Amino acid sequence: MAGRLKEAEAGGEVLRYVGVVDLAGKKGSVELRRYPASHPFAQLQGSDNIIAFTTQRYERQPLIVRGPGAGADVTAGGIFSDLLRLAAYLGAPS
Repeated sequence: MAGRLKEAEAGGEVLRYVGVVDLAGKKGSVELRRYPASHPFAQLQGSDNIIAFTTQRYERQPLIVRGPGAGADVTAGGIFSDLLRLAAYLGAPS
């Protein structure tokens, strides 16, 4: 991993984990990809979220939707709430 990071940085690129959905092939994956610093994915900071839609109409230039993510505190609170709800559903004493 350190080697991939150094290689990307040497080329002026960044590494990003991205989810990829192939509707035609009916499959999805999570991949570690390299992006140039000018790419919208490379410019994310903190808990930002971004989605790029590549379609027949947006093939040459994907439609980008970007905005703030929930952040660690809100995400942790949501997961904890879900766990409490699941425990109650499974009959755990309150």
